[in-house]
Amino acid sequence: MAEIPLFPLQLVLFPGGKTTLQIFETRYLDMVRDCLRNNIGFGLVLIREGDQVLHDADQQLPEIAHCGTYCTIVDFDQHPTGTLEITIEGQVKFSIRDQYESTDRLMLAQVEFLPLEEETPVPTNKQHLVSLLESLASHEAVKALDLVMDFEDARDVSARLAELLPCSNDLKQRMLEMKSPDLRLGEIEKLILKMQSAPP
Repeated sequence: MAEIPLFPLQLVLFPGGKTTLQIFETRYLDMVRDCLRNNIGFGLVLIREGDQVLHDADQQLPEIAHCGTYCTIVDFDQHPTGTLEITIEGQVKFSIRDQYESTDRLMLAQVEFLPLEEETPVPTNKQHLVSLLESLASHEAVKALDLVMDFEDARDVSARLAELLPCSNDLKQRMLEMKSPDLRLGEIEKLILKMQSAPP
C-alpha cells in the first residue's frame, strides 16, 4: 500500500502511454511542483461523475473509477500566463483501497500497485491490429508523443490502440481494468468491426 495524490480527468492512460496536460488550478500546480521536487508521480484516474475543476469551496469532489494509472512527469513547460504544461507517462496500474482529501482539496488515496501484465506475443489472427497501430503511429500527433512501442508485444499493441482509437472513456476504462492483453485485443477487434459497420 502507498499514499499517492490523484488527478481525476476525463481521460484513460495505460502504462507506457504518454499525454500532455495543461495545469492551472493551484492544488494541481502545487502537486506537480511537489512531484518534480521529490521525483515522484501521481495517479491519473477517470472521472465517473462530476467536474474536474472546482468552482467553489462547497463543490463536491468528483466520483472516480477505482482503478487508475500511476504516472510520472517526463517533461514540463511554464507558460507566461502561469499555466504549466506537463507531459506524463503511465508506469503501472493501481487499485484504490481508500481515498480522502487534503486541506487544499487535493484528492489522495491509499493504493495497491498492480502487477505488470505478462509479455505476450500478438496472436497470428490479430496481426491486422499491428498493421493498424503502425498506421496510427505514422501520424504526426502520435509521433510527437515519442512513444516506445513493441509491435510484437500484445501488451503494447492493445494498450496503444485502446488509447488512440475513438471510443468512450467507459470502454477505455474497462479495457484498462482487463488483466489479459489478449482479451483487450479481442475487445478492440469488436470495436473496429462496430466502427466499420456503422453508417457513414
